Amino acid sequence: MSLEFIDGPKLKQVLAMGVETITEYKEVVDDLNVFPVPDGDTGTNMSLTFQAALREAEKAPDEVPAILERAAQGALMGARGNSGVIVSQFFRGFAKSVGKAEKLGIPELSKGIVGAANLAYQAVRKPVEGTILTVIREAGQKAQELEGKEKDLIKFLKKVYQHAEKTLEMTPELLPTLKQAGVVDAGGKGLLFFMQGVIDALEGKKTVTPKKVEREEKENLFTGRVEDDLELEEITFQYCTEFILRGKGLSVESIKEDLAPHGDSMLVVGDEQTVKIHIHTNNPGLILDYAVRLGELSEIDINNMVEQSQQRLEKLRRNQKPQTLKEIGLVAVVAGEGLQNIFRSLGVDEIIEGGQTMNPSTEDLYRAVSKVPAKQVIILPNNGNVVLTAGQVGELTDIPVAVVPSKSIPQGVAALMSFVPEESLVHNQEAMTRALSNVITGEVTFAVRNSTYNGFEIQEGDIIGLKEGDITCVGKDAAQVLLELLASCGVNADSFITLYYGHDVNEQEAQSVLEKVQNLFPETEVELYYGGQPLYYYLFSVE
Repeated sequence: MSLEFIDGPKLKQVLAMGVETITEYKEVVDDLNVFPVPDGDTGTNMSLTFQAALREAEKAPDEVPAILERAAQGALMGARGNSGVIVSQFFRGFAKSVGKAEKLGIPELSKGIVGAANLAYQAVRKPVEGTILTVIREAGQKAQELEGKEKDLIKFLKKVYQHAEKTLEMTPELLPTLKQAGVVDAGGKGLLFFMQGVIDALEGKKTVTPKKVEREEKENLFTGRVEDDLELEEITFQYCTEFILRGKGLSVESIKEDLAPHGDSMLVVGDEQTVKIHIHTNNPGLILDYAVRLGELSEIDINNMVEQSQQRLEKLRRNQKPQTLKEIGLVAVVAGEGLQNIFRSLGVDEIIEGGQTMNPSTEDLYRAVSKVPAKQVIILPNNGNVVLTAGQVGELTDIPVAVVPSKSIPQGVAALMSFVPEESLVHNQEAMTRALSNVITGEVTFAVRNSTYNGFEIQEGDIIGLKEGDITCVGKDAAQVLLELLASCGVNADSFITLYYGHDVNEQEAQSVLEKVQNLFPETEVELYYGGQPLYYYLFSVE
């Protein structure tokens, strides 16, 4: 079977098969994670991100540029975890590099993969070799090498896949933690499953019929505010105007500046070739007239918000008082009733349920930011696997968003203690980020599979203690592991220990542990709080 190019309908088919394959094997990818802790695993995060890309791609007309643009936007909004963010940048880089190509032949695929690799590397502040980034880069280099030599598209992709597979097998030699755990990179393996699905679809081995997705009456992905929170008298600009602008040399910043005087809730996202525009205005014609001078318009959608929302907004007007915008609002990712109450008491406006066991998507974070009645917003991810996702939110909002890269709940608490509402966004971001290093963080949980790490032979069900995210001790009893973990933190008379006990620990057990900690460190001040966090018996900070 020979194939020269992929057209729009075929592209939807191969995307669907690729997504189905990574979804089918997500648990295989999850099991490759270095740490055997119950976490937002790589396979799950990648699968959910790919599914979000596919959902949007299926809404597009059967045209390659439209499909890729919608897939990139879907992946951006649906990105979960660091691996999901890299997947979203892969789609984005591929779409940007392919441009307006109506068919994907070998030259377009080669250009797309290289562009995907370049943008994926840019998404990570300190790229590490031996990860999915290495696999993507090597795939791009192989594609460039084969371009002009290989004429058949399927053979071309299979050779790229085989090279990527060899690269994946080498990842343990590039990243010591992988070699120590005896696994290959999970993100790279997930990407290979997606590629295998694409090749299977092209060879006709497996087929998936793309779903027929009707355009929603009103999509909320791109609104700068949550519509249900608007009151009738606050709708100064009546028409929600949304469309895609395609052209050459487009300037997102210039478009923002030109449109700003003509409406509010404005969102302008894209690059030099394609820009998604959303604005609430009283003169949609003026907006469209401006845009059509810059390029071609598509997917134009204009809604009369007053007409659509009259009944709902009238009810809100009767039952709610308008909120005054504060200067800086706070959003945090927190799991556990007790911990959520603590974060609210420290001034957090919006809590997103999630963290270790379910990493929120870019869209989850974006919607939370949109609900905050503030001119600027700070996000506390409280998980290392959510930091990159949070970093994407600023591209989607029309207000400044700063991320304080907290990697744990105790770090998030420490950051909040340094928050000063009267200070600027930049000052607070810097001060709160500095505060992260003022605490040592510990976590006590259980192993979800057999593993070898740091010289420990870990069996499924063992209790494991992590200090600053690294496995430091292993045992059979949560209280004993907690004490051993604290003993490794350099606690002295000047230290301050804060313990948070989880959903699976009752108050009596927690009080018993508190007494043991106080006996072990008699000159140290210790506080105990109910966190209610799932799967993690104890969290603690040492200051």
